Amino acid sequence: MTKRFAVCAACALVLGIASQALAYHCPALIKECQTTADLVSKRDGSDKAAVEKARKGCDEAMTLHQQGKHKESMVRAGEAIAEATQALK
Repeated sequence: MTKRFAVCAACALVLGIASQALAYHCPALIKECQTTADLVSKRDGSDKAAVEKARKGCDEAMTLHQQGKHKESMVRAGEAIAEATQALK
């Protein structure tokens, strides 16, 4: 019984550390998302509507981060970065 408790405690510790690591990376990825959208918007011939969609994606990622949904936040930020880079013609 003690061994089972130790294993459960170790798993809980690992999961707690992993979620904190994700929480740390969200803002950095969101910042990269915003920077990418800014750079693309300054390029001649870029699709302005697609850039605005990407910016909204960055905002959605920040909202998810603030709600504690770190994995979803990182996925959304990555999608927004892809949308911004596809706005280049």
